[in-house]
Amino acid sequence: MAKSEQQKQKKLAKKKAKEQRKKRELARQQQLMTSMAGKMQAAANGEIKDCLISDSLFEGNDESAAIGHVMLSRVAPGGHIAMAFFLVDLGCMGVKDVAGNYRTPTEYSDVMTDMRNRRAMQPCSPEFARGVVEASIGFAESCGLAPHPDYVKYAPLWNDIEPISVENKITFGANGRPVYIAGPFDNDARQALIFNRMSNALGAGNFHFVAVPEQQQKLLEEDFSDEPTMNRIDSAE
Repeated sequence: MAKSEQQKQKKLAKKKAKEQRKKRELARQQQLMTSMAGKMQAAANGEIKDCLISDSLFEGNDESAAIGHVMLSRVAPGGHIAMAFFLVDLGCMGVKDVAGNYRTPTEYSDVMTDMRNRRAMQPCSPEFARGVVEASIGFAESCGLAPHPDYVKYAPLWNDIEPISVENKITFGANGRPVYIAGPFDNDARQALIFNRMSNALGAGNFHFVAVPEQQQKLLEEDFSDEPTMNRIDSAE
């Protein structure tokens, strides 16, 4: 009887330990789903739903650098759809901005309909999409610039997708050199930071810098005092 009772207690202990592990895992999953980064991680092993790329990323030329979006979506636990949008700047910034959504299938369908109506994007392989994004990050790093800080939140969605080479399929910079064009939210401090980082990484004469007039003048006075005021700052000819 004593041995039988001991065996019974061992079984009960194992059962209790198993239940506790399940509770801890459930709590972990619930905690994970409270943040967008957690939702991306939860969906990382899900089936790939869609992968799109902007037509504009193939339209770089000698006058301007290409910029556009890459979008990846996966089926998440519970049937939701996790989406990540990467704004890719092939001029110098790499991943300039990132956004994401976590939608029901119906909401996701509405988002996709809106995208088809408003954005010129085409399907592409996830391997090519990741290749574009990571190549842009590599190019930006060579210019002294890091991807948008939120990139790490959405990068887990790539998971096991293997990037492929995009060499000869997209063009970086413009007229053979990296180029920065100030955006509407790039204030003086941000423009100065980017200018200094590019200068340190590339050296004077090796990139184009298009600043807003006020910041442009400050940069000229500080680093190119003998150059005329102009909209495009071309480090040495």
